[in-house]
Amino acid sequence: MAKGKGKNVNSHLRARLDYLHKAATYLHTTTIASKLPQTQQSNNENNASDEKREGETVSTRTVPQILSPSATAGAVEKVSGSVNEKQEPNLDRLPNLSRAYISQLRGISLKTQLRLPQEVKRSFCKRCDTLLVSGVSCMQGIRNASREGKKPWADVRVVRCTTCGTEKRYPQAGKRSKKLAERKKEKEQKERQAAET
Repeated sequence: MAKGKGKNVNSHLRARLDYLHKAATYLHTTTIASKLPQTQQSNNENNASDEKREGETVSTRTVPQILSPSATAGAVEKVSGSVNEKQEPNLDRLPNLSRAYISQLRGISLKTQLRLPQEVKRSFCKRCDTLLVSGVSCMQGIRNASREGKKPWADVRVVRCTTCGTEKRYPQAGKRSKKLAERKKEKEQKERQAAET
Protein backbone atom coordinates (compact mmCIF):
# COMPACT_ATOMS: atom_id res chain seq x y z
CA MET A 1 0.00 0.00 0.00
CA ALA A 2 1.35 3.41 -0.95
CA LYS A 3 1.88 6.21 1.48
CA GLY A 4 -0.73 8.93 1.55
CA LYS A 5 0.26 12.49 0.86
CA GLY A 6 0.99 14.51 3.96
CA LYS A 7 -0.28 17.97 4.77
CA ASN A 8 2.96 19.81 4.12
CA VAL A 9 3.88 18.30 0.78
CA ASN A 10 6.15 20.65 -1.19
CA SER A 11 6.40 23.04 1.76
CA HIS A 12 10.01 23.80 0.80
CA LEU A 13 8.81 24.88 -2.65
CA ARG A 14 6.08 27.06 -1.15
CA ALA A 15 8.69 28.68 1.11
CA ARG A 16 10.94 29.29 -1.89
CA LEU A 17 8.10 30.88 -3.87
CA ASP A 18 7.20 33.07 -0.91
CA TYR A 19 10.83 34.13 -0.45
CA LEU A 20 11.21 35.05 -4.13
CA HIS A 21 8.04 37.16 -4.03
CA LYS A 22 9.13 38.98 -0.87
CA ALA A 23 12.63 39.59 -2.28
CA ALA A 24 11.23 40.97 -5.54
CA THR A 25 8.86 43.24 -3.61
CA TYR A 26 11.68 44.51 -1.40
CA LEU A 27 13.98 45.22 -4.34
CA HIS A 28 11.20 47.01 -6.22
CA THR A 29 10.31 49.22 -3.24
CA THR A 30 14.01 50.00 -2.71
CA THR A 31 14.22 51.15 -6.32
CA ILE A 32 11.15 53.34 -5.92
CA ALA A 33 12.52 54.88 -2.72
CA SER A 34 15.86 55.64 -4.38
CA LYS A 35 14.13 57.45 -7.26
CA LEU A 36 12.26 59.86 -4.95
CA PRO A 37 13.50 63.44 -5.15
CA GLN A 38 15.81 64.51 -2.34
CA THR A 39 13.22 67.03 -1.11
CA GLN A 40 10.67 64.28 -0.45
CA GLN A 41 13.27 62.16 1.32
CA SER A 42 14.32 65.10 3.52
CA ASN A 43 10.65 65.83 4.30
CA ASN A 44 10.20 62.20 5.36
CA GLU A 45 13.28 62.46 7.59
CA ASN A 46 11.96 65.70 9.14
CA ASN A 47 8.61 64.05 9.83
CA ALA A 48 10.39 61.14 11.50
CA SER A 49 12.40 63.52 13.72
CA ASP A 50 9.20 65.41 14.64
CA GLU A 51 7.57 62.14 15.68
CA LYS A 52 10.55 61.34 17.90
CA ARG A 53 10.21 64.71 19.59
CA GLU A 54 6.54 64.05 20.31
CA GLY A 55 7.50 61.06 22.42
CA GLU A 56 6.72 58.30 19.95
CA THR A 57 9.51 55.86 19.41
CA VAL A 58 10.38 55.29 15.77
CA SER A 59 12.64 52.34 15.10
CA THR A 60 15.51 53.05 12.76
CA ARG A 61 16.30 50.37 10.26
CA THR A 62 19.53 49.82 8.41
CA VAL A 63 18.93 49.08 4.74
CA PRO A 64 21.68 47.08 3.00
CA GLN A 65 22.96 48.54 -0.26
CA ILE A 66 23.96 46.52 -3.30
CA LEU A 67 27.20 47.91 -4.66
CA SER A 68 28.64 47.55 -8.14
CA PRO A 69 32.27 46.38 -8.50
CA SER A 70 33.36 49.93 -9.36
CA ALA A 71 31.68 51.29 -6.23
CA THR A 72 33.39 48.70 -4.03
CA ALA A 73 36.75 49.56 -5.60
CA GLY A 74 36.02 53.21 -4.82
CA ALA A 75 35.21 52.28 -1.23
CA VAL A 76 38.58 50.49 -0.91
CA GLU A 77 40.37 53.55 -2.29
CA LYS A 78 38.42 55.75 0.10
CA VAL A 79 39.62 53.70 3.06
CA SER A 80 43.20 53.94 1.82
CA GLY A 81 42.80 57.73 1.62
CA SER A 82 43.18 58.39 -2.12
CA VAL A 83 39.49 59.21 -2.79
CA ASN A 84 37.74 61.81 -0.65
CA GLU A 85 34.35 61.98 -2.38
CA LYS A 86 31.29 60.00 -1.32
CA GLN A 87 30.20 57.31 -3.81
CA GLU A 88 26.53 56.46 -4.21
CA PRO A 89 25.55 52.80 -4.63
CA ASN A 90 24.40 51.84 -8.13
CA LEU A 91 20.67 51.05 -7.89
CA ASP A 92 20.01 50.93 -11.64
CA ARG A 93 20.03 47.13 -11.79
CA LEU A 94 17.52 46.52 -8.97
CA PRO A 95 14.39 46.64 -11.18
CA ASN A 96 15.94 44.01 -13.46
CA LEU A 97 16.84 41.87 -10.45
CA SER A 98 13.26 42.16 -9.20
CA ARG A 99 12.00 41.07 -12.62
CA ALA A 100 14.42 38.12 -12.63
CA TYR A 101 13.06 36.98 -9.25
CA ILE A 102 9.48 37.20 -10.54
CA SER A 103 10.49 35.21 -13.63
CA GLN A 104 12.04 32.51 -11.41
CA LEU A 105 8.90 32.49 -9.27
CA ARG A 106 6.73 31.85 -12.32
CA GLY A 107 9.08 29.18 -13.66
CA ILE A 108 9.17 27.29 -10.37
CA SER A 109 5.39 27.38 -10.00
CA LEU A 110 4.92 26.11 -13.57
CA LYS A 111 7.50 23.32 -13.33
CA THR A 112 6.30 22.06 -9.95
CA GLN A 113 2.63 22.54 -10.88
CA LEU A 114 1.94 24.57 -7.76
CA ARG A 115 -0.78 27.17 -8.03
CA LEU A 116 0.10 30.67 -6.96
CA PRO A 117 -2.40 32.52 -4.76
CA GLN A 118 -4.62 34.96 -6.64
CA GLU A 119 -3.13 38.07 -5.01
CA VAL A 120 0.40 36.94 -5.94
CA LYS A 121 -0.60 36.15 -9.53
CA ARG A 122 -2.20 39.54 -9.94
CA SER A 123 0.75 41.41 -8.42
CA PHE A 124 3.03 41.11 -11.46
CA CYS A 125 2.80 41.56 -15.23
CA LYS A 126 2.63 38.25 -17.09
CA ARG A 127 4.37 39.69 -20.13
CA CYS A 128 7.39 41.54 -18.72
CA ASP A 129 7.48 40.21 -15.11
CA THR A 130 7.38 43.72 -13.61
CA LEU A 131 5.95 43.99 -10.11
CA LEU A 132 2.74 46.03 -10.39
CA VAL A 133 2.49 48.90 -7.91
CA SER A 134 -0.51 51.17 -8.43
CA GLY A 135 0.51 54.63 -9.61
CA VAL A 136 4.17 53.65 -10.04
CA SER A 137 4.47 50.74 -12.45
CA CYS A 138 0.80 50.33 -13.40
CA MET A 139 -2.37 52.34 -13.88
CA GLN A 140 -5.69 51.00 -12.58
CA GLY A 141 -9.25 51.89 -13.44
CA ILE A 142 -12.77 50.48 -13.54
CA ARG A 143 -14.49 50.21 -16.91
CA ASN A 144 -18.07 49.34 -17.68
CA ALA A 145 -18.63 48.57 -21.37
CA SER A 146 -22.41 48.31 -21.01
CA ARG A 147 -24.60 51.01 -22.51
CA GLU A 148 -24.14 54.12 -20.32
CA GLY A 149 -22.77 51.90 -17.54
CA LYS A 150 -26.24 50.72 -16.52
CA LYS A 151 -25.22 47.14 -15.73
CA PRO A 152 -23.33 47.07 -12.42
CA TRP A 153 -22.32 43.44 -12.93
CA ALA A 154 -20.37 44.45 -16.06
CA ASP A 155 -17.72 46.35 -14.06
CA VAL A 156 -14.19 45.30 -15.00
CA ARG A 157 -11.00 46.40 -13.23
CA VAL A 158 -8.34 47.15 -15.84
CA VAL A 159 -4.67 47.15 -14.80
CA ARG A 160 -2.26 48.54 -17.41
CA CYS A 161 1.47 47.91 -17.02
CA THR A 162 3.40 51.11 -17.76
CA THR A 163 6.53 49.14 -18.68
CA CYS A 164 5.16 47.10 -21.59
CA GLY A 165 1.59 48.44 -22.00
CA THR A 166 -0.15 45.11 -21.35
CA GLU A 167 -3.69 45.36 -19.98
CA LYS A 168 -5.12 42.80 -17.57
CA ARG A 169 -8.87 42.71 -16.97
CA TYR A 170 -10.53 41.37 -13.82
CA PRO A 171 -14.32 41.12 -13.46
CA GLN A 172 -15.61 42.88 -10.36
CA ALA A 173 -19.04 41.26 -10.21
CA GLY A 174 -19.70 39.69 -6.84
CA LYS A 175 -21.92 36.98 -8.26
CA ARG A 176 -21.18 35.23 -11.56
CA SER A 177 -23.99 33.91 -13.71
CA LYS A 178 -24.62 30.17 -13.68
CA LYS A 179 -23.58 27.96 -16.56
CA LEU A 180 -26.14 26.78 -19.08
CA ALA A 181 -26.13 23.17 -17.83
CA GLU A 182 -26.84 24.32 -14.26
CA ARG A 183 -29.67 26.59 -15.43
CA LYS A 184 -31.26 23.71 -17.39
CA LYS A 185 -31.09 21.40 -14.34
CA GLU A 186 -32.75 24.03 -12.15
CA LYS A 187 -35.45 24.60 -14.77
CA GLU A 188 -36.16 20.85 -15.01
CA GLN A 189 -36.36 20.56 -11.20
CA LYS A 190 -38.83 23.45 -11.04
CA GLU A 191 -40.94 21.86 -13.79
CA ARG A 192 -40.97 18.52 -11.92
CA GLN A 193 -42.02 20.22 -8.70
CA ALA A 194 -44.78 22.10 -10.54
CA ALA A 195 -46.00 18.86 -12.19
CA GLU A 196 -46.09 17.03 -8.82
CA THR A 197 -48.29 19.66 -7.18
